[in-house]
Amino acid sequence: MSAPRRPGRWKVWTRTVHLYASLLGLVLCGFFGATGFVLNHEDWFESEPVRRSEDAVLPAEVMAELEPLAVVESVRAAFALAGGLTAYESDPGELRLSFSRPGETSDVVIALADGRATLEQEREGTLAALTDLHKGKRSGALGKRLVDATSLLLLTISISGFVLWLTLPKRRRPGLVALGFSLGLVVIALGYVFR
Repeated sequence: MSAPRRPGRWKVWTRTVHLYASLLGLVLCGFFGATGFVLNHEDWFESEPVRRSEDAVLPAEVMAELEPLAVVESVRAAFALAGGLTAYESDPGELRLSFSRPGETSDVVIALADGRATLEQEREGTLAALTDLHKGKRSGALGKRLVDATSLLLLTISISGFVLWLTLPKRRRPGLVALGFSLGLVVIALGYVFR
């Protein structure tokens, strides 16, 4: 009696890659699936944004030098702001700064004459913050890396799964039917969207 055939190294390697990529991607795919559903039905999850207005006076030494980094850090400290700086504009008599992070935007206007700073902030809530992360919007470099990592994991899972499916002769035919069906759905959906 002959010994059972052992799978080749490439098949074992592909199966291992598929398994661990799937496990790594499990939470990320769940996150993007849930936030994608929320994005698709935003009207179900609408909430009123919370607005905040506040005034502060920046330190005289910061206003005397107007060194951009010192101004930004002084504004952050005065209003307890987080998020990335998205705009730093100088107009006659004033500076305009904008900060953003997922679910939140903050605009600050500084009068150069007296250092008076006025904050206008809008917070959209937790769901808006999560959907901003989904879109890579207002999420900085880390948010963009999260989207990239998830995309690469999904590609790895898809390609390794496809390769493994090709090695199963008994399941090729039903797999071809399922693949053809899903491709047909995608073509129909794209045709509907772009008509």
